[in-house]
Amino acid sequence: MGVIVIKLGGSLEGSAETAVASAVQDALRRGWPVVLVHGGGPRISKRLRDADIELPFVQGLRHTTEEAMPHVMAALAECNRDIAEALARHGVPVAAFADGEIVVAKDVGRQRTGEVAGVRVDAVRQALSSGRVPVIAPFGRDADGRPYNINADHAASHIARALGAARLVFLTDVPGIYRDFEARDLLLDTTPEELERLLREGAFGEGMVPKVNAVLHAVRHGVREVWVVDGRDQEAVRMAAMGTNERRAAGTRLAAHIEGVTA
Repeated sequence: MGVIVIKLGGSLEGSAETAVASAVQDALRRGWPVVLVHGGGPRISKRLRDADIELPFVQGLRHTTEEAMPHVMAALAECNRDIAEALARHGVPVAAFADGEIVVAKDVGRQRTGEVAGVRVDAVRQALSSGRVPVIAPFGRDADGRPYNINADHAASHIARALGAARLVFLTDVPGIYRDFEARDLLLDTTPEELERLLREGAFGEGMVPKVNAVLHAVRHGVREVWVVDGRDQEAVRMAAMGTNERRAAGTRLAAHIEGVTA
């Protein structure tokens, strides 16, 4: 069994603590290493409001400025500390990475909003080899040490790819990816072709587009199974982390062995 990467959405705040801790403990008991990547959107937004800084979102990505970057980093460090402490309270050994030391960022002409150029996996693998769960904040630094805000879904996808993860689980505040959100038409098992078609048709809201792109990136680059589930639903989190393909009414699953998938 390979590594399981779990991305915890910032919108969940503390509401997913029990579900995440339980799923991580179950995985560790089975000898499955776990990496946790977290978001921090609500805390970033609050810090920016307090500093009277307003940033636009472009295609679901926060357009971060030089002025805003210290506030982004402070919010993510706070999230990282709180998540690490919460897991530790449940007896999970952790290794916190909150200073942008894991993701190699690149400048793409959007000020301090960057993209992933690479992943420094050695420190992550060292933590895993010692039985700890790396908890990674989603910003990175370029070759000169300059920090860039990185979309957490994209960071998780690249980290999963770099580690050769067997499974990537996105925990969010909805039951999965909807084919039609208004009609509550939830995708359960899906394929890259279906997701790409829905993207072209504009089926997803702006906030879901980066997540869907991250799902596609992961499965196209060797991650065998990707799930999107509600992080507050303990049973859904358990099924996703364990890769259980039970009959269910929630959670979107994209797996390389589903007929028609060519990841």
